[in-house]
Amino acid sequence: MNPIPSYSGLLAGLRVLEVSRSIAGAYAGKLFADVGAEVLLAEPTDGHPLRGRGEPGTDAPLFGFLAAGKTVTRMSWPELAADADVVILESETRPDAELLNRLAMRAVVIAITPWGLTGPWAEADRPWTQFTIEAEGGSLSNRGEPGSYPVALGGNETLWVAGALAATAGLGALAGLERDGRGELVDLSLLEVTTYSATMFADVSATVSEAMRIPNVLRRRLLPSVEPAADGWVGFNLASAQNLEDFLILIERPDWLDDEGIKTHQGRYARGKEFSAAVHAWTKRHTVAEIVEIAAAFRIPCAPVHSAKTILDDPQVVSRGFYVEDASGRFRHPAVPFLFDGQRPSPAHAPETVADKGFTPATRVPRDDREFPQSEALPLAGIRVIDLGNWWVGSLVGTLLGSLGADVIKIESVRRVDGARMLGGTITDAPDWWEYGWVNLGANHNKRDVTLDLTDPEGLELVKRLIADADVLLENFAPRVLDNVGLDWDSVRALNPRIVMLRMPAFGLDGPRRDMVGYAQTVEQYSGMCWRTGYPDGEPMNPSGPADPMGGSNAAFALLVALRERNRTGRGMLVESPLVEAALTMTAEQVVEWTANGTLLERDGNHAKGRAPQGVYAAKGVEQWLALSVVTDEQWRKLMSYTGIQSWDDSALATAAGRWEQRSRLDRDLSAWAAGRHAATTAAELVSNGIPAAHVVDQRYVHAHPQITARGYFEDIDHPVHGTIPLPVLPFRFGRIPRWSRLAPPTVGQHNVEVLEKELGLSRARIDELTERGLIGYRPAGL
Repeated sequence: MNPIPSYSGLLAGLRVLEVSRSIAGAYAGKLFADVGAEVLLAEPTDGHPLRGRGEPGTDAPLFGFLAAGKTVTRMSWPELAADADVVILESETRPDAELLNRLAMRAVVIAITPWGLTGPWAEADRPWTQFTIEAEGGSLSNRGEPGSYPVALGGNETLWVAGALAATAGLGALAGLERDGRGELVDLSLLEVTTYSATMFADVSATVSEAMRIPNVLRRRLLPSVEPAADGWVGFNLASAQNLEDFLILIERPDWLDDEGIKTHQGRYARGKEFSAAVHAWTKRHTVAEIVEIAAAFRIPCAPVHSAKTILDDPQVVSRGFYVEDASGRFRHPAVPFLFDGQRPSPAHAPETVADKGFTPATRVPRDDREFPQSEALPLAGIRVIDLGNWWVGSLVGTLLGSLGADVIKIESVRRVDGARMLGGTITDAPDWWEYGWVNLGANHNKRDVTLDLTDPEGLELVKRLIADADVLLENFAPRVLDNVGLDWDSVRALNPRIVMLRMPAFGLDGPRRDMVGYAQTVEQYSGMCWRTGYPDGEPMNPSGPADPMGGSNAAFALLVALRERNRTGRGMLVESPLVEAALTMTAEQVVEWTANGTLLERDGNHAKGRAPQGVYAAKGVEQWLALSVVTDEQWRKLMSYTGIQSWDDSALATAAGRWEQRSRLDRDLSAWAAGRHAATTAAELVSNGIPAAHVVDQRYVHAHPQITARGYFEDIDHPVHGTIPLPVLPFRFGRIPRWSRLAPPTVGQHNVEVLEKELGLSRARIDELTERGLIGYRPAGL
């Protein structure tokens, strides 16, 4: 009988060396530390950049949160790397390739760089900031009001996603290392992560639909979205036609039920003032709590728009004990955002600094220096996954596993296909329009697709047969869905005691908001992401993107932890990874600053403390925007010289603090200066002068970016409907895997016969009978 595991020590004995510079590397290391790995943080001699963001004389609370559970050492990281199983190396420029490749022979090396390790921009010492990467990656082009300038993400969300993806990729590569003894070099590009997580696959939509290529202003507010209530802000997300109809009843406008102009996004945009006035006439008469309660009765995705000041008292986070005291007692912070068998890993100890600390010998299994068989198999080869995931977050987990070699069978029903397929039906007149959903095409590589109806007894029985022979079952429905059909954890475990079941409900498996419907937009509103994104003194704004990839990559990391433990003990495990708790992790800085210092972080457009000027400025032409970001005094002097703006010869602007105080003035000056200039030419000249700058890339054409093209982030994929088209794959590379996509995103029921006949043994006649009954099929029912 194997002992019950300690859920805080599932990675005990694993040795991780972290060399981080930002949230990305620090969060990757934190995920390993959260589940028991020994993590050494090799701090540079001049101190970690995040440590110094606090009040004078104290560490920034964000550093304390991210460094918890780690040991900080001042030893040179190359001295420590030889003893590590995993090395997280974050660098502002390209690291030494020979050193990386040597380390990657016997360890997993995760390189986090702005441009990746290859490509023309990686080879140049190109100035950058996270803001200019947002501009290059297409993120800036789609956020904001159509009559104003583009707005950046408010809280470094893409860095959090980068950290989660880096840890997941590293743990996936570790499966290969532990199987055949060969290490791996994981090459993660912040540019590609930004494109993946903050553009909503707009490039794919323009590829498959001519209508999406029509030149226009991409920025526009979703209707409805964040709306004013009597006592704050409330957020809506209409994910279906039924949601829209119910919403019209909610706001007391049943007369619009037959109004074709209101039924489409385009129609509501055309009548935006009229629509918003009707919404506000209702929402302003009700409190946030009242609106959320009424919307929940209609199953309309709706949430309070929280700040750090209000989220701490929300009944869901209180019930689940999500915010905990820092070990030092200085502040509160998010707990680990996933649970194993219903237990959350314990909060980590405060970071310990030991100047000459190396890895603890007792925790390490000695490395075997024999030659290992050099298997070419992918790290997760031999793993069978039943994928009930839908939309982006659910689909991403299956795609990550499939890309790493697992056999992933996606199950959807013709009565209710994956909702991501339906994002696209309004942009094409094609008869098979459900195969044009851009999120579906971007997030469903390397899977087979079967249509089975869980609500039909025979369909459910076939699904159970697949589960009985699987290693993983994953889903992201509301908790009631699988519970109602008898696929709760106890029932699944009875079918297959070795299976790992991943559940990703929006708000968790328990708590007063358990049954609330929620999508990425909902949890962005709830978590504080909206609170920090938007114009100064403007309304909160949806970031539109990062919540799903953050939720999916966090869930995938936890799943890989559980799968590794299953391989060791033979015992299956339930993993719970709520979408909202991943989002709340991304807004950790808001809570730690509020509870440590009483500082409420709010919206400030494109400004970021310590960087001024920073913004986007309209250049010559339609929707031509110049982005720039000044970090150092030297960059400021070069910008003064290049622009020739006379009024900048002012002692008040000589320091970063002075420029920060005058940031609005600098924005006005740059707006006037940029108006007659060509954005692309000016950006190139600024970069050549050592100033971080970018021509803001239209997210619909990001596949043509020279660095992205050179690295092959978009792979040409032969799709059954669209032919050969460029589709984005994972935003990181493995040294020994030349191409990620082996299977194109499947069409509805594409592999019905292959799976049902060849793997479950159904006769062709039986399959035809089930098709005739509508239990399985190849198009959504009723279309």
